[in-house]
Amino acid sequence: MLACCPASAIFGVTTGIFSYVRIRASNKTLGGSRLALTCAVTSLVIGILSWGIGNRFESAGRASMHSQARIAMEQFLTGTVDPGAWWTGVDPKSLLAFQQTVRERFGPLKTTSLTQTEIALSMKSTAQFRMVLESPTIQTVASMTTDLVTDSQTFLPTIRIRSIEISIPSDSTSATGQTPLVFPPKDISEMPDTLPK
Repeated sequence: MLACCPASAIFGVTTGIFSYVRIRASNKTLGGSRLALTCAVTSLVIGILSWGIGNRFESAGRASMHSQARIAMEQFLTGTVDPGAWWTGVDPKSLLAFQQTVRERFGPLKTTSLTQTEIALSMKSTAQFRMVLESPTIQTVASMTTDLVTDSQTFLPTIRIRSIEISIPSDSTSATGQTPLVFPPKDISEMPDTLPK
């Protein structure tokens, strides 16, 4: 069971080999050389398999988060956002009003690139994404902070958006010096942590 963690597997391989060498050097006064060798080999095989599965699971989780963040932003930008699908603890009317403000200010935007800038794994895990948004006339940057929730069916992380911040392009003459568009606004109380169980 300890071998399921690659770091513990190293311990199993080391102690198995150490025991095997000690048993062989005892001139048959100690038994169990086959058991020691079997434990070392089994720990090695299980450790390699768990490392490979862990890497694949991590890659799948990261790809899933990126895909969901892109879909959530695309839905937000095209006006098809469902507040209950991606958000936690926000007023739907306020969210739709913010979405309308963004569409009026920038026109039709689309996501051209997405990178994950930060991830914090803990009891309340979060991830932050940076996106480049473009329209025929402007290019701007958005950052999205999300809570990570494990899907009970796939065991992959799903996102719940905590906040979106859209920068005002510096080359926009009418918007020079303006603060970024942020939802939820900074001057209201923090969003409640009502994550689905």
